[in-house]
Amino acid sequence: MTPVLKAAWTAQAFYGSSECLQVFGGHGYVREWGIEQIVRDSRVGMIYEGTNEIQAIDLLVRKVMPDCGAGLFAMLLALCDGLDNRVPGHAEFLAQVAELRHITGALVQAARTDQELPYWVADDYLRAAALALLAWAWLQISGASNALTSSANPARWAEPANAMHCWILPEFDMRLKIIKARL
Repeated sequence: MTPVLKAAWTAQAFYGSSECLQVFGGHGYVREWGIEQIVRDSRVGMIYEGTNEIQAIDLLVRKVMPDCGAGLFAMLLALCDGLDNRVPGHAEFLAQVAELRHITGALVQAARTDQELPYWVADDYLRAAALALLAWAWLQISGASNALTSSANPARWAEPANAMHCWILPEFDMRLKIIKARL
């Protein structure tokens, strides 16, 4: 999971800091606010310890392709075992795991005739894997928050859940479509 964690979260840090810079407009490059330093620092994170693209290639070409995804899916299925199937989103997560498994098999097959293909789609594959793990993490949060807030503050997690389901998790389908277009 090292490539996924390193690449996905450093990319998110850069994206988030860049969005913050937009709030300041041209004034965001003035040193007094400090956001320009945060943008530079977060960009460097994407380069250090192997660029994010190298991390993506490492995940797909060196870790997933050799065993046809068996290691990745063993981990994902182990994560599934600990989930409460009553938590909203459980079925969607299982569907994501199935779709990721399917696209992995298709990539392994296609790479037999097109050895460059995994390099072209590695970044999208890594992001899809990261989003599947994020969906799993959200299920953990959702299950815990349902137990904690059922009587105290039921609306506490409603807005974050809406944001997760409307703006973040739909990217998974987009990444799969990008990969499928290359097959």
